[in-house]
Amino acid sequence: MYEEKKLWISYSAISLFSRCPHSYYLGYEYRNPETGNRIQTVNPYLSLGSAVHETIEDLIDVPIKERIKISLTERFSDIFNRYRGLKGGFISSKKEEDFKKRGLEMVERVEKSLFLKRPSTKIKKFLPSVNLIGDNVKLVGNIDWVEVLPSGKAHIIDFKTGNNRESNQSLQLPIYRILAEENLPLEIEKTSYWYLQHDDSPAEHKIGEIENHLKTIKEIAGAIKDAVETGYFPCKYNKRCFSCKEYEDIFNGNAELVDTDKKRKKDIFCIIKESDVVEKIMDEDFLNDKEKDIFKKRIDRGEIEEDSAKKDIRKIKEKIKENLSKKELKVLVNLLKDEK
Repeated sequence: MYEEKKLWISYSAISLFSRCPHSYYLGYEYRNPETGNRIQTVNPYLSLGSAVHETIEDLIDVPIKERIKISLTERFSDIFNRYRGLKGGFISSKKEEDFKKRGLEMVERVEKSLFLKRPSTKIKKFLPSVNLIGDNVKLVGNIDWVEVLPSGKAHIIDFKTGNNRESNQSLQLPIYRILAEENLPLEIEKTSYWYLQHDDSPAEHKIGEIENHLKTIKEIAGAIKDAVETGYFPCKYNKRCFSCKEYEDIFNGNAELVDTDKKRKKDIFCIIKESDVVEKIMDEDFLNDKEKDIFKKRIDRGEIEEDSAKKDIRKIKEKIKENLSKKELKVLVNLLKDEK
């Protein structure tokens, strides 16, 4: 007999399930047989977003007079240090520095604005929730920022650190509005995204009739509930989709365990991708320009005049072996095999 458990439905869970039910299973239901923990992947984009969000969001409770004195760039640099290397999904040190620079530019944009000088409030409940289906299927989420407008009403703001803009069909702000209306003692006046890479201020996003969004959310939540109860999580692309492949890379040994979140019971893995390994070799300085040119020709076409470059090729192999981890070497060897 199926024993009903509490099912926490977030925007991330809805997005992943809608993209691929099997990916949802791997991210939310599957447990690492060695530890009993869920598994999670990390990449530079997630790490950048986490560092930027933490830099800003944790200041919401700080009095305005104090928070405007805080250097966001210094704060970001300290926080970003926790995401360096494989813990942040960075294979190439150059990519790591590029992402840090992007993050600094984002927090500088916030620092130069009047944003932190405006009143704000925080939902006091650690994880605001709303019942969707009975008491056991709950909508949850973390709202980035609640600004208190001159009218005394609330302005829900979600920070975006990526290049893409949310579609009109996105359920993220509708979900945050639903949560805020249930858990915030203020009327909601407007909702906005702040695209920190491009915009100097939040851009209002009108979400329309909330009941229509709530109906869609409940339908997806019901589908997730049914999948959990039956254990049926098919991949939309026969386990060949991008989301599933990331988890398959973990199972195939092409990932490093970089951290364990004991509080949330998650094992966090960095996927060692072919493109990242090649990028590391080309970006870092353990090969000289001539050696990089030979390596690039080998990767691009597999055609090198070996007789005239035997010494160079031998040195390239030695240097690569010295500077790549075992898993990075494994990925590179497989890449070269596939190109033959």
